[in-house]
Amino acid sequence: MTSIPILGFIGHSNSGKTTLLTKVIKSLNTSGLNLGAVKHHHRTFTIDHQGKDSQRFTAAGARKTIITGPRQTALIEQTEEQTPIEKLADSYLNDLDLILVEGFKQTPMPKIEVQRRELELPLISRNNDHHDPNLIAVVSDLAQDLDVPLFRPDEITELCRFILSHFKLPESR
Repeated sequence: MTSIPILGFIGHSNSGKTTLLTKVIKSLNTSGLNLGAVKHHHRTFTIDHQGKDSQRFTAAGARKTIITGPRQTALIEQTEEQTPIEKLADSYLNDLDLILVEGFKQTPMPKIEVQRRELELPLISRNNDHHDPNLIAVVSDLAQDLDVPLFRPDEITELCRFILSHFKLPESR
């Protein structure tokens, strides 16, 4: 199993996970860390569109198709089921300092939950039915008493310091 730290960002749909994660990536990038990002999608998706060469290779039966260019490489792999984040990390992300994940809320890994007042929804990880022991912080515009640190959505610097400290990563390289 990978020794690279993996941090999940969870929350209800439209809670601001992607927006927050983008800001965290930009901020942590200034530390000189090699970051990876993984987005969990609940439905089948396509990145090689109808009629493109890569889609034609996949449609013909290729189990793996790689698209590569001067500044990007993408792997499309046909799988029987959802690939666990641990396997993704071991197979494809093993040269990084930190892997940031949006989703995989059921996976036992350190998590930060994102909550937005206007949605009027309770925390996923702290409610009457569930207490996720992997929750390490919450980012919310709603004041509340929690057993983990609470950050406002605009406290990106403070949140990033917390992340670096939690994983014992250097503030700069």
